[in-house]
Amino acid sequence: MQKLFLVVIAILLLALPVAAQDQTVPRFESAECPFAAPDQVECGFVVVPEFHSEPDGDTLRLSVVIRRGTNPDAEPMIVLSGGPGEKTTENAGFFITGNFAEVAGAERDLIVFDQRGVGLSEPALECPEYTESMLALLEAEPDPEAMARQSFDALIACHDRLVSEGYDLSAFNTVENAADVADIAEALGYEQVNLVGVSYGSALAQAIMRDYPEIVRTATIDSVLPPNRSFFIDTATTVTESLTRLIAACTADEACNAAYPNLQQVLFDVIDELNANPVSLTITNPATGESYDTYLTGDAVLGNLAIFLYQAPVLPLLPQAIYNVSQGDYSLMGQLSGAVLPAYTALTRGMMYSVFCADDIIGRAEDELLDVYEALPPQYRGMGSLDLLTEYSSFDVCAAWGVPELDAALEEPITSDIPTLVMGGEFDPVTPFTYAQEVAENLSNSYIYRFPSIGHSVLNSNECAREMAAEFMNDPTSAPDGTCIAEIPPVEFVLPPPSGDIEFIEFTSDQFGFSSIIPEAWDELAPGIYAPSSVSTTVVLQQALPGAAEDAVALLESQLGQTLEERERISAPALDWTLYQTSIQGLVVDVAIAADDTQAYILLLQATQADHDTAYETVFLPILMALTPAG
Repeated sequence: MQKLFLVVIAILLLALPVAAQDQTVPRFESAECPFAAPDQVECGFVVVPEFHSEPDGDTLRLSVVIRRGTNPDAEPMIVLSGGPGEKTTENAGFFITGNFAEVAGAERDLIVFDQRGVGLSEPALECPEYTESMLALLEAEPDPEAMARQSFDALIACHDRLVSEGYDLSAFNTVENAADVADIAEALGYEQVNLVGVSYGSALAQAIMRDYPEIVRTATIDSVLPPNRSFFIDTATTVTESLTRLIAACTADEACNAAYPNLQQVLFDVIDELNANPVSLTITNPATGESYDTYLTGDAVLGNLAIFLYQAPVLPLLPQAIYNVSQGDYSLMGQLSGAVLPAYTALTRGMMYSVFCADDIIGRAEDELLDVYEALPPQYRGMGSLDLLTEYSSFDVCAAWGVPELDAALEEPITSDIPTLVMGGEFDPVTPFTYAQEVAENLSNSYIYRFPSIGHSVLNSNECAREMAAEFMNDPTSAPDGTCIAEIPPVEFVLPPPSGDIEFIEFTSDQFGFSSIIPEAWDELAPGIYAPSSVSTTVVLQQALPGAAEDAVALLESQLGQTLEERERISAPALDWTLYQTSIQGLVVDVAIAADDTQAYILLLQATQADHDTAYETVFLPILMALTPAG
């Protein structure tokens, strides 16, 4: 009888009405954050139509992170990431506490999201086939045809898999992305938003200004891509023009020109020599620590230069990197090759090609790409022939990708009176400042600024730019104060270390409780950390901490992720030191530790293999002999 009663209860419960699940689109669905989030941060998904022309059709889920501001009446700021395909929400901790938080200020909500098809959004059009292919090619002997064919085949394999899994790749383009941003604003309850878009994000911002102007309070566009420009076609020209500007800046700098004379011809000679006779070397991925035995070709040198023209902190190193290679020193260029590797997984490639094949080459022809390469100096064309270029070009990828091109009218310049701040960097290799000027001409309520000594992404590179963007967002009715731009110094190129004796200066550190010396021309980058410049790979650390020598060893081992093996002991006038040596990401690291009754003293040298012996003898050992506890 009891058993029958329970069955009757279960039947009755099943018969009770159930609250209908919210199926409205767009809608926000809360979810756990993909990172350790502070209390003011909320995470989840905004559900949007797969095709906005079919609001009752299938849906996609966009990963969204919201950092709540202190003033609910302040219009929020939405960050539009680049790429296309840049992953954002898995790195949202950087966005909500770093440079973009500085622009938004504490009062505004700050929203970052993964665009459709990207990162943690669902689905994500990842292409592991491409990543695996690129890593395999690292260790293969250079063969332009095999490399072009293998990377092409990997992309097509990715496309075929995505299609076989049921994804309609025509749903991923800038028009749908722009509609998504309007949906995010609606789902989160915002009437108007402040857009901040960098690189492809600037193109997305322009599309939102065109299609949904009513939701845009202000737009800040940085490293600007006009709608009528093609990344696929124009990049070869913009990269080489940027490189020419950097070489000209070195030539105009007396010290740089003296250290690296005739730099343009040296670069051409380096490319010719290494394409003819590639050099084997080992490179390390700084994100994973994994090493690869690979080959340095002239094409690889040019590829490294193209990528690091993006990054303002690395610009000063590039002439030295070129000249070192010309003299048979490949260590610095090898570090740059290793630093490129994280880019293999930084973008969601399936989304990138879906967007570009729909947006980027509207009305364009492969002959235009051929014309661009024919106009370049031969060293900038690459090892492959022009026939090979056209056989495996982006046009061929897009022909196989199969998404329709968008309407040609979308290439028309965006005309708008929305308050817009337009920014560009002097050495930007992919979206030169002339692009920013082209776009600003059609924005009647815009303010445009050029930032010297900066490559791509001005907001991520410069405090002055962030201050101006914050000021503009707070008061878009007037131009932000740009006087700080004049205070940005020209590129301070890294020069070879002097061949003569190094001049030291004495100092006393009250913070660490010792006196010591440091080369006179070096800068203190942070307390107790010194280098010839902010971008130098040679760095010396002099610090102290309470405790015994073994406490210092344990701390360093945890921070370095390495076990320190004792190498030798040296008795200096003031302290007895134990020396250790290890290597991290291709750099040699020397550590010396000593202790007295009150604290442990740490001296650390980091240098490339090529620079190590000189730095060890001329800097590390003199400091070791001079460091003296206070009192």
